Amino acid sequence: MEVRELSAKELTTIGIGSSYPVYFPENLEELKSLLRNEDIFIIGGGSNTVLSEKLNRKFVSLRKFRNILLEEDRITVGAGVKLSELLALQIQKKFSLFEFLAGIPKATVGGLVAQNAGAFGHEIKDRLVEVKFLSRETLEVEVLRDFSEFGYRKSPFPELGAVVEATFKIFHSQKVKEEMKKFVSLRLEKQPPFYLRTAGSTFKNPPGDSAGRLLDLAGLKGFSVGGVKFSEFHANFIVNEGGSFSEFLELVEMGRKKVKEKFGVDLELEVRVIT
Repeated sequence: MEVRELSAKELTTIGIGSSYPVYFPENLEELKSLLRNEDIFIIGGGSNTVLSEKLNRKFVSLRKFRNILLEEDRITVGAGVKLSELLALQIQKKFSLFEFLAGIPKATVGGLVAQNAGAFGHEIKDRLVEVKFLSRETLEVEVLRDFSEFGYRKSPFPELGAVVEATFKIFHSQKVKEEMKKFVSLRLEKQPPFYLRTAGSTFKNPPGDSAGRLLDLAGLKGFSVGGVKFSEFHANFIVNEGGSFSEFLELVEMGRKKVKEKFGVDLELEVRVIT
């Protein structure tokens, strides 16, 4: 099994942290051997993850789980397939699936399922048919077809086990490329440029409101602590300009405190903070 030392800049889009050993299982047996250790963390593209500098964990990447089976009305995809590859296949084969996620950097299918990623009123679970996962409890491959435990930016994974592949409903579309362009334009209008180091939305939107709006009205747009700041483009994005994990945590707590004081709203993290 391949093991490499990778930096936080290679593992996550925000790039906060140090370097960590990462295991790359090539098959289910190798993944099983890793899951027996409770101190592992399965990492996808790291587009919504922030890492502490000091972690006594084994990181596991499923980048080598890359199977794709395209059928008439569905597609089955391995956990390690990148969102960008899937979007390119959508354009080539002209089918609708994840155009609403176009523009999210480095995301993988496994990570998108585990997060129940969403944007512009759409969510991953809306297209799910089934998820195959390696159960932490039984160390056997099991199939999930009931998605009632999926919610706003949450799923039963990775607590339930490691997503190894997922099957999605697809629809034929001659306009999929145009739809992707539309969603990328919407993303660029409202969010920081793709080249900046962020972890996506910091906080979940409270019911009936926007976390970015509340942070903005609390005076936090552009506010910084050391080398991290709330973006001037959208206050719910934290931009890393060479900051540390402790500075990130301080900025997060500042955001929560100000919004709570001004609006009485408790903001809940959307990014995964690994300590």
